Amino acid sequence: MANIQTARPTLALNPSPFLSQENTMLVRIAVHMDSDLRCASRLEIAAQLAAQHKAELVGVYVRYLPFRFYKQTGQSDEIYSPIRTKLSQEEEKARTLFEEAAAANGVLARWKSPQGELGPALALQARYCDLIVMSQFNPNETSAPQYANLAEEVIMGAGRPVLVLPYAGKIATPIGHSVLFCWDLGREAARAFADARPILHEAAELIVLTVDEEAERMRPNDLDPQDISIYSKLRKYPEPRIVSRPSRDIGVGCTILNAATDYGSDLIVMGAYGHSRLREWVLGGASRTLIQTMTVPVLFSH
Repeated sequence: MANIQTARPTLALNPSPFLSQENTMLVRIAVHMDSDLRCASRLEIAAQLAAQHKAELVGVYVRYLPFRFYKQTGQSDEIYSPIRTKLSQEEEKARTLFEEAAAANGVLARWKSPQGELGPALALQARYCDLIVMSQFNPNETSAPQYANLAEEVIMGAGRPVLVLPYAGKIATPIGHSVLFCWDLGREAARAFADARPILHEAAELIVLTVDEEAERMRPNDLDPQDISIYSKLRKYPEPRIVSRPSRDIGVGCTILNAATDYGSDLIVMGAYGHSRLREWVLGGASRTLIQTMTVPVLFSH
């Protein structure tokens, strides 16, 4: 019997008629405010992003005392008074900086100063926003208390995308002109692609990178590399350039960073902790590699 193949009709793809400028924009952006060295540059990038999307900018300054003081509830108020005064002065300085940046960029601004532990407080505020802007841990920071795992804690706990900025080097603005999206067919990556929708809609270039591509996962599930191109076109994203690279012996994280450099990407979008967090802590993984050694901003989603 002859092997007969039926040709599939070619569909004309048009952007979805339900998309509008309003429903593809960020509407509320949080930024972590503190007294650290990168606060001013972090704020400026968040304010520029808010201006680009006509979004409200929310400055989040967490009022807290170092952990050891929580346990000293029996001590005299003389111990706490100078600490409270110093923290109040630092908050007022941060608030002034925030209000000046918001005014300079012409954006609506709101100040939040919750009390409590830093990570959970930031994560809770982020849930009322489209994303939160933070900085990578800086091991050389001396002007403010530093928490090595703060970004990870917020990424895992917020339920919102977290834009993490590298502490070293000058960051190209506006962020999101050329985006590198890391695609591994996983849930976290799909979530990141959806969470980045407002930024992707404004991007000029989109690179879709798969590291150590597993073709055997594609065929039996009737998946085609062009599926992501079709989705992107319907979403009014740039026509994606689909690339694949082997990690060889340098690891997935370093392969992603190398690709971002090679393609001139100013933003990486990726799902965080596709493996268990414990496994990545013990064995290492792409999420931790990028959190620790990022060279461009990374939008993480979990």
